[in-house]
Amino acid sequence: MKGITEAIDFSEGKLRELREALSASMPDGQLVVTCGSYARREASPSSDMDYYSILDDGTDKSLTPPWDAPLRNEIEGRVGKLPAAQGAFATNVGEQELLENYGGSRDSNDTITRRMLYLLEGDYLTCPEKFKALRRRIIERYVDHTPGDHQLAFYLLNDIIRYWRTLAVDYADKTYGVENPKPWAVRNIKLIFSRKLIYASGLFSVALTADRTKEDKCDILEDMFNRTPLDRLRYVSGDIAIERLFQMYSFFLDQLSDPSVRQHLDTLTTETGRLDKIFRRLKNEGHYFSRELMGVFTRTFHASHPIHMAVIF
Repeated sequence: MKGITEAIDFSEGKLRELREALSASMPDGQLVVTCGSYARREASPSSDMDYYSILDDGTDKSLTPPWDAPLRNEIEGRVGKLPAAQGAFATNVGEQELLENYGGSRDSNDTITRRMLYLLEGDYLTCPEKFKALRRRIIERYVDHTPGDHQLAFYLLNDIIRYWRTLAVDYADKTYGVENPKPWAVRNIKLIFSRKLIYASGLFSVALTADRTKEDKCDILEDMFNRTPLDRLRYVSGDIAIERLFQMYSFFLDQLSDPSVRQHLDTLTTETGRLDKIFRRLKNEGHYFSRELMGVFTRTFHASHPIHMAVIF
């Protein structure tokens, strides 16, 4: 599957290059996390790199660390594109921010985004062991609220669902909002392919936690989140079950890595784009992708599996 294979090779190459550079230039013990297409191994030369740095407890976040600008320059120089300004990335985050306020008024759009993507698609740029240890603590924080072994990791499941619905609502605001509306077509296509994939990979992962002890739940989730979203589906459902799904996803990656396609999509508006042939082909394939994803889900987990009721009710 050309699109997937080329994206993996490109992403791995850039990550390897950047990790080697940062290992020599960043302070010892400073954790930098990447999310998005590079972390999922789905990047192309047109992709930006989402990242943020984790500051140890007690560090004054109001002060810009001396390594902040060199880190930004290293990423921009080797990848070419930084995250969008004033978003959840390219910033410094206190470690405790990822370990507290799960829900409630202090759990902002940015904090749930960083926490969910740390789990569902995150990877390290520096300090791999520190990255894994913090992810384990986040998982344990969720699983500790599971009342019984027989139950799914409901607390985590509800937050994965909440994040997916937040993405869907925010898409409308960012696309149709009166203040600074953002490019429409690529965002629309990503929502029905890559954004939906990370959501599904979270559901598949949590489904495996039924009838497991808390320790086993944590071990299962840690193992699943060590994999990319595509690899999670392959691991749970098997190569044969996901073959057609992967073909569709490969088409999506192949199209978005084509500069002419991407540039064309960026010119479309909500008024003129919906009947555009290139957009329509991707959009229609996205609908097939959603149906196939649902089919894989229902074939993998029998109707009696508790994940079905948990997702609906």
